[in-house]
Amino acid sequence: MQRFIKRIRIFSIIVVWIEILLFGFLILITFADIIPGAKEVIEENNLIFIATAVFLVIDWTFVVWSWYRIKSIRYKNNLKTSDLFGETVQDSLHFAKVGIIVVDDNHDVIWTNEVIKQTDNELLDKNILDTLPLLREFHKDNTPEDQTIRVTLKDVVFEVSYIKSCNTYFFNNINDYYLIHKYSVESAIVLGIVMIDNYEELARGQEETSDTLARVQTKINEYFTKHGAILRKYEKNSYFAICNYLSLESMKSDGFSILDSIKELAESDELAPTLSIGMAHDFPSIQKLHEMAKSAIDIAISRGGDQVIVSKFAADLEFFGGRSEGIEKRNKVKVRILSDSIFALLKGAKNVLVMGHKDMDMDALGSCLGIKAICDSFKDGNAIPCNVIYDPKLVERKARNAFSSSFSKDEAKNIIISPKDALSKITSKTILVCVDFHRPSLALSKEVLDKCDKIIVIDHHRRSEEFIENPIYTYFEITASSASELITELIYYSTANPAVTIPPAYATIMLAGIFLDTNYYRSTTSGFRTFEASMILRSYGADNVTADDFLKDEYEEHLLISRILSNIKTPFSTVVYCANPDPLPVDQATLAKVANQCINMKGISAAFAIGKISENEVKISARSDGNINVQLLCEKLGGGGHFTMAAAVIKSKSIEDVCEKLEDILKIYLDDAKTNIEQGD
Repeated sequence: MQRFIKRIRIFSIIVVWIEILLFGFLILITFADIIPGAKEVIEENNLIFIATAVFLVIDWTFVVWSWYRIKSIRYKNNLKTSDLFGETVQDSLHFAKVGIIVVDDNHDVIWTNEVIKQTDNELLDKNILDTLPLLREFHKDNTPEDQTIRVTLKDVVFEVSYIKSCNTYFFNNINDYYLIHKYSVESAIVLGIVMIDNYEELARGQEETSDTLARVQTKINEYFTKHGAILRKYEKNSYFAICNYLSLESMKSDGFSILDSIKELAESDELAPTLSIGMAHDFPSIQKLHEMAKSAIDIAISRGGDQVIVSKFAADLEFFGGRSEGIEKRNKVKVRILSDSIFALLKGAKNVLVMGHKDMDMDALGSCLGIKAICDSFKDGNAIPCNVIYDPKLVERKARNAFSSSFSKDEAKNIIISPKDALSKITSKTILVCVDFHRPSLALSKEVLDKCDKIIVIDHHRRSEEFIENPIYTYFEITASSASELITELIYYSTANPAVTIPPAYATIMLAGIFLDTNYYRSTTSGFRTFEASMILRSYGADNVTADDFLKDEYEEHLLISRILSNIKTPFSTVVYCANPDPLPVDQATLAKVANQCINMKGISAAFAIGKISENEVKISARSDGNINVQLLCEKLGGGGHFTMAAAVIKSKSIEDVCEKLEDILKIYLDDAKTNIEQGD
């Protein structure tokens, strides 16, 4: 059809120009008297009027002929389905609401059946790929023959399949099913738990009806009522929230603004209230939704609170908020209860294995030795065999040197065990203690982790979505500076009799671990408890001079750090990153030191050090002064960590690609990571 119309258009233009030229010629010879005697002949016979009449007849004949031809071609395109397939097939297609569109080699529509005409009767002669661009997927290379594509035509939803051999699209009308599914999804039940993080601190010395708490509770009720949710209080600091998925989408679209609204209720010199919220959806069982919501709220609290975690069944968690540092909640009574619980579990074990993360640093090594000291202290004739899982290839160089210089070969044999030998020692009564990590992918030995049934997790990093399955005990404290600090407190405040003692060599490595993770107490996680833990380790014989020597740079490393720092870039105000120009792998501790040196510079709020750590891995080591949540940023890169200290490892990418990816993440999420909330101790 379009080709015929194009020919008519060209032919009509030619006819018009011929008529114009002939008419102009007649006028010219009439008035210019170019041909002798022609003027008198024309005037006598009125040839101009005759020519005009002839032109009109020709034009009218041409129009009628064109109209007739177009009509005849269009009639061919308007064949009914019954003419092609019979009445039975037509009735079946009409009943099933199946539309058919046939196109030519240029993808122009040359025929549609009645179902399509009822939806859109103006498709003929139009390019189907321009009308429905999604159908271009059918014409890509390696497209499977049974592929279907969902499209919307005039507000009606179709599922389209394509038969290439005959240039035919089949449109299956699924609009009714789509609307039913949409309604069922939007009305599906969502269960949530809302918790005031620092309720005890806000209510301390006050009645529950204090002004701050009253305003917080009012704000919570107003927000959830506004979004169509029902809220019911079940504990003094906790609420159940019930809504549908449409309400959840409404809350997600505004980024759960309740988090910021609650923090704004604080007075100038008052502790800012914060919320933790866990939401669960996409499962028919209320009990299962309750379990998912509880798990989500546990993760939110273990990550420091002030955030929302949305849990969809069999899908990745969604995180909102988390822009303020965790509030210190530890106290000596709580630590003593935790300590006694862990000690009781360890006493009931036949043997204990202790494991840190891959590329074990000084803090992971020190905290492993602390657990070893606990097991060795059971001197009532029932000491628990304990070994630290140790693979020199998976230990950072400085931690490896510190261990080898602190213990003789005979002493080392009684402390460490290879992952392979550890597998043979695992029984049903073996307890595995995982320190300084909680993600299975970071385990120094994944095989040992998978084989052990009884696992204790002790960590100070913000909890990520990936977590060790079914531990018998977990101790998370993200406000702690290091795992060595946590283990030191567990030992010092325990009620064990006789009291646990830490050998001086152990204590020195643990102190070095605190030095490392706090950047010599410069980190915002360094508080009174950190200095107290350091004093406790000193009382056990830790040598701070030796601990400092463990962390000192060699001359070559110092040069490398200076070279990396020379490449510093500032993609955003107060945010810097620097990449190692050398393609050879560097020690992970070196990258951490580069990031530490950057963050110690005045005017820098976040720093990222980038470098290869193996042939196929690039690591980003991140540091913050507390004004930017680098843990949130590193999570977007597939990593994690702590509010002010985090990291990410990216595989199969060049350093340049990782730098570009970091800049993209900063463009999108930097504003979400910024915070002006001061940390409470």
